[in-house]
Amino acid sequence: MNEIIQTIKAQKIIPLFYDESFDASKNIIKTLYEAGIRVIEYTNRGMLALENFTKLKDISPSEFPGLLLGIGTVKNTKEIDDYARAKADFIITPVISEELVKHALSKDILLIPGCFTPSDVNIAFQNGLRLVKIFPADAVGKNYIRSIQPVFPGMNFMPTGGVSADVDDINEWLKGGAVAVGLGSSLIKKDFSPEQLKEKVQNLLQQLNQN
Repeated sequence: MNEIIQTIKAQKIIPLFYDESFDASKNIIKTLYEAGIRVIEYTNRGMLALENFTKLKDISPSEFPGLLLGIGTVKNTKEIDDYARAKADFIITPVISEELVKHALSKDILLIPGCFTPSDVNIAFQNGLRLVKIFPADAVGKNYIRSIQPVFPGMNFMPTGGVSADVDDINEWLKGGAVAVGLGSSLIKKDFSPEQLKEKVQNLLQQLNQN
């Protein structure tokens, strides 16, 4: 689990998306992978999410070797069970509860819970988790992580929700204490061509690694 966290920290951006079409989903992952991305969050936001995710995990070892493919927007223990069976590398939730955390731990799968308040973060911290998603990030602002970090030594924070796919905006979050950011529609736009997406991601990775 720590290896996954280290990979997330090294990559600094976690693309996240969902598409009803398996072929479109595969093509987006292919584009991200070719751009240098090795950690992706597929989101559980549609009727075909589990089916698509399962197929994506099946082809991943041969078509995208070394890719860590996790699932996001998981909200209950049944969904944790479903995606654990589908061999998700990690599970991201928009919320946190003792039940969700303990259930994920019992499945020996990395849970990255969505937290908004210090009380939320404390649930994760007391249960030994060391990476949380701050969601929705745009509602708390870029000074929030730095303010609560001293209370939770060793905790890593990944703001998601309203983060711009702009190197200056991302760097502000990183300088404010984040180890990585989640990027959804600001990065993967419906009207993006694969070439545009690949170029955007390559440029972001290159610029972020210069700092």
